Amino acid sequence: MTDLFEGQLINRLKCLSCGYETYAFDNFMDLSVEIPRKAVRFLGNINIKDCLDKFVEPEKMIDCGYKCSGCKKKVDIQKDLTIYRFPKILVIHLKRFYNSAMRREKLNTTVQFPELLDMKKYAPHSMHRTKNAASYRLYGISHHSGSLNGGHYIGEVYNFSNKNWYNCNDSIV
Repeated sequence: MTDLFEGQLINRLKCLSCGYETYAFDNFMDLSVEIPRKAVRFLGNINIKDCLDKFVEPEKMIDCGYKCSGCKKKVDIQKDLTIYRFPKILVIHLKRFYNSAMRREKLNTTVQFPELLDMKKYAPHSMHRTKNAASYRLYGISHHSGSLNGGHYIGEVYNFSNKNWYNCNDSIV
């Protein structure tokens, strides 16, 4: 399983005072990405690239108490999480359930996926050899139909031999 599905993320912290950077690595079996709130509110549909852009978007952390190893001061930092090593088979999990202090909801936003997804852009700090082959073709989808309180999962699978998509729903294909 790990030979096929495991990739590696690089977590970079950058001191906004002196520019010193630290790196940490985390393995992953799937990328769990959010559907940007702007898509939910205004667009109704979005491209998977917008979700991935949001995933790797740098975050500034102000007055967080971080002590820089470079300048030895408490500083503001910029944090980002990007891909370092790509898996042979990439699984992307869309966070379709939104929770806040005020409400909970399932996001029914349509997410478009290109025929070929080039992922090199999401690995700006990687020099790993897998970056050269970081292009993926969609061949399986798992859908949840229903609400927050219950539902059913349905799979769709692409057959490369006959170039057809199949809907797999319990005992019916």
